[in-house]
Amino acid sequence: MDMPDDLVTLEDIRARFYRALTPDEERVVPAWITDGWDELLDMPALALEARLTAVPPEAGLLERIGRTIRSAVLRRLKNPQGRRQYSYGVDDATVSETLASETLATEWFTDDELDRLSPPGVGADAFTIRTDAGLPGPGAPLTSPLDENYPWHPIGWRL
Repeated sequence: MDMPDDLVTLEDIRARFYRALTPDEERVVPAWITDGWDELLDMPALALEARLTAVPPEAGLLERIGRTIRSAVLRRLKNPQGRRQYSYGVDDATVSETLASETLATEWFTDDELDRLSPPGVGADAFTIRTDAGLPGPGAPLTSPLDENYPWHPIGWRL
């Protein structure tokens, strides 16, 4: 699936960056925009291609994708080497830097951005313990395992 021509443009990036782009940046930004689109489409958990080609397409998805790509390209412009830490000593001219070791996808997008692009309802309860699984509801709150609303309560059994 090809990216729509007007989704994210070089002009969008120019308008949002804090300084004028250098000639090298002007040259690489369109490629970074395309790379960002490709990276998002290659993430199976997002299922973007299916969601974009659905009839009707998911409301607002294309705009969220555009914002995500713009943010990623602007982040990359600010830190093209992917530095995690950088220090420079003036007196002895010592330079020290620590580069990121993550994969390209994690350098491109933040967890929050990927969460905003996730299909509705996916991953919302991934680490939630549900204590009401299998219980009839809605009803009175359960007081103990001897409460008659528990599924294993023997009918007619009373203390």
